[in-house]
Amino acid sequence: MHCAVCIKEYSYLILMLVITMLAMAVPAHEKKSNILILLSGNDDVYLDVATAITNSTIKLCRNRQLMCQDANFEISQISTLDNKLHPNQRVIVTLGLKAAAHARQHLNEHIVFSALIPKDSKIHSDDGSDTPDHYYLYLDQPQHRSMLLINALSDGFRNVGVVISSNDESVEKALIQSASELELNLNIEKIDDTDQIGTSLNRLLYNVDILLAVPDTKIHNKTTVSNILISAYRKRIPLIGFSSAYVKAGALAAVYSSPEDIAFHVRDNIVKIYSEEKINNREQYAEYFSILFNSEVARSLDFPTKSVNKLEETMINRLIDYHD
Repeated sequence: MHCAVCIKEYSYLILMLVITMLAMAVPAHEKKSNILILLSGNDDVYLDVATAITNSTIKLCRNRQLMCQDANFEISQISTLDNKLHPNQRVIVTLGLKAAAHARQHLNEHIVFSALIPKDSKIHSDDGSDTPDHYYLYLDQPQHRSMLLINALSDGFRNVGVVISSNDESVEKALIQSASELELNLNIEKIDDTDQIGTSLNRLLYNVDILLAVPDTKIHNKTTVSNILISAYRKRIPLIGFSSAYVKAGALAAVYSSPEDIAFHVRDNIVKIYSEEKINNREQYAEYFSILFNSEVARSLDFPTKSVNKLEETMINRLIDYHD
């Protein structure tokens, strides 16, 4: 009887030892399953994107039978965050500049995706101070996407005008490359100061079929947008904006990424982490985009109303050709 008890206790100890060893053998990243979404403030857009990220990620993870289907999502503002995070956090998503800066300074031991940040914020650094696991998703669209919209709107838009800052070499390079690919004539005016916007714009409007606005706050801001739109309208030149707000203000159309578009891109990155896939670019533009078309402005310019779905389809087809 005593031997039977000893054997039973010994077997139990062996079983516990095996379970412990198996638990220790689980990779550290598989133990980490929680996802923190860190908001810069209480703006509605932050909560909308956070909610869309949570719902769409859980759905996709379930479809693919990934561990993230059981992840706990925590949504918090930086003002209430304890810098001592739960050790089970596998991924951190930041929304807005303040949250991105907070993560860069305090959470550099985690995988971080920072979204809802403008490219000209310069928050990403190439000096080695950034952790290699911090990824940046910009609000801006690739310049080629806006040029594709112009190309899709009308074959008659051959001469494209744009005002840029004189030191914005990356934008200039991207625009020139895109215009060459799409066989468009590009007219660029460079400025050093906001006082030069009016003169540069007037020169362009005499020589172009359409005007393109790029996301540069020195050129396009609350003080200047109204005058730019009025000047273009007087010359009967349509303007392509870079946001839904610009279209609502009077631009003919814009390609932009909606909160849902951004959420889907973040979701895809999270799923790549749980799928052990490589994420190639630390600086990213949203893969998903939306188009807004201002029918009232089109009518006032005697321009035919366009179907947003058809525009998007044309752009995607030409984008595939561009990558091929």
